[in-house]
Amino acid sequence: MTDHDSTPDAGSSPVPGSSPAPGPDGFSAGEASFISEMGSLMERWGLPQATGRLFGYLLLRNKPVDLDTMTRELGQAKSGLSVAARQLEAWTLVRRSTRPGSRRIDYEAVGDLQHLLLVNNAHMRKFTETLSSGIPVAHGEARDRLASLADLFSGFVEQTEALVADWEARRTTS
Repeated sequence: MTDHDSTPDAGSSPVPGSSPAPGPDGFSAGEASFISEMGSLMERWGLPQATGRLFGYLLLRNKPVDLDTMTRELGQAKSGLSVAARQLEAWTLVRRSTRPGSRRIDYEAVGDLQHLLLVNNAHMRKFTETLSSGIPVAHGEARDRLASLADLFSGFVEQTEALVADWEARRTTS
């Protein structure tokens, strides 16, 4: 990746304290590893690896980026990255914007932890509702299992919301 947001002059030496020189794919070894790991992680969540790789890439960016730049820097098809960006947007992990006077769409990662936790809670809340909807139609041990799981996930959502509220309160008093 070209220093995340700007390309150094050709032949210039790295500035002390800056990122290591990029590898052949344009990313430092650490950046490439992070992007790959995010791809693997999100694949385990049922999303395509390309979606996770794009999210990792966007998390490393300091400013919004358009699909042409993503295509060039990630070496993936524009159509696939467009689908990945829309998936991330649906999960509210990225937001889109436009530049004044341009029709290009830029994407950037939503970087606040509390937002990510609350997005996860929205998914957990829906999961809890679905579990709860099975309780009236289940019998015996299955009914008990569904009730127990619904209770567990409901508690998870409540505790996470309390954690976020506590964190936000501490952050505003600091």
